[in-house]
Amino acid sequence: MGLIYIMAISELFWEATVDEMKRGYIVDAKAEAFVCLVCGRMFEHGVIYPHEGVLYEAERYVRKHIETEHGSMFQYLIGLDKKWTGLTDLQRSLLEWFRAGLQDSEIVKELGGGSKSTVRNHRFTLREKMKQAKVFLSIMELVEEGQSGSPSQQSPVRRTATMLDERYAVTEQENEEIIRTYFPNGIEGPISEFPKKEKRKLVILRQLMRRFEPNRSYTEKEVNAVLEQAFDDYVTIRRYLIEYGFLDRKPDGSAYWVNSKVASETVSNAEEERMRTMDTRNTEKRKQLVADFMDSKRTIGVYQILNQANGKRFVGSSVRLDSILARHRFTLQLGTHSNKVLQQEWKEYGEESFVFEILELLKPEEEETRGRPISRVSKEMLEKLEEKWIADLQPFGERGYNSVKHN
Repeated sequence: MGLIYIMAISELFWEATVDEMKRGYIVDAKAEAFVCLVCGRMFEHGVIYPHEGVLYEAERYVRKHIETEHGSMFQYLIGLDKKWTGLTDLQRSLLEWFRAGLQDSEIVKELGGGSKSTVRNHRFTLREKMKQAKVFLSIMELVEEGQSGSPSQQSPVRRTATMLDERYAVTEQENEEIIRTYFPNGIEGPISEFPKKEKRKLVILRQLMRRFEPNRSYTEKEVNAVLEQAFDDYVTIRRYLIEYGFLDRKPDGSAYWVNSKVASETVSNAEEERMRTMDTRNTEKRKQLVADFMDSKRTIGVYQILNQANGKRFVGSSVRLDSILARHRFTLQLGTHSNKVLQQEWKEYGEESFVFEILELLKPEEEETRGRPISRVSKEMLEKLEEKWIADLQPFGERGYNSVKHN
């Protein structure tokens, strides 16, 4: 029923207002839908969603979704890495106790010592931190308004754009070597990886810009569909294209286009000419890829996260495998995954040691609802499929990251 929202969760999350972060979702007026800030699921306005025998309209259902799938926004936010929250471990614990309604004397016991005056001092410090955050947020919003002009103007959103200078100039030979290295199947094929070095990034981004037509407006889904053919993490590529000024977009992300001024400064005349004269065959191919991407259906089934270094695995199931696997990867990279053992070994062995795999797909039954086909799959069917795989693989203890369920 819900669709996968294509925008990167991190980007969507950081562009949300404070009130939107607190409630956990945004309203996408153009798509007429509500979008979860944690996992990116979209719930269409006007669609009725069933949950445990109860029918919910979209906005109530996204709240129920956040409650059942993610716990609470407080727990999600406070569980973020300290580089995002700015909180020490002690401050995080104190805030959890404050929210739970513990009295100062009870918190002293939880701390294993101290005094009530110390707890009161912590309360005061945190309130001062909140005041400072409000002032700083106001200052930064005024700075950004001053940079972009009137909010009504459709100026490009490039908050962290890197200015390009002679440090990133490349010779023709360097350019060819980088393209040969990172485009092993040719310039129309995927890249092998996205490098960390700025000079190499720029060569790749310049090359990928040839896949977009000048003087044309793209939707975000169309941009994603083009970039997904180049790299699995197309969200990162899109973000760098915006940051480096290759692509511009409206503030609400509803339209993207090639920034001709910046492109002309960073792309050679020959490359720029080839961008304008790309043959019809390649253009039609890209259009078909976009159409295929936008028509793709969600996948339902069982998956595993396998540590290739020691053979341990986590087995789970979902009605949206692409979403759940993306969420697992995102929280592991962020350092906030709920499975502490998996998170620790991700840090110990490194991301490259883990693979995310679909073990078995479950084909939903097609039904006609409100004049259109709807795919349905029962919770029991999915649970039985997951139980079968868990019974076969036994991903517990030394063999995996799952917890043993006690009846």
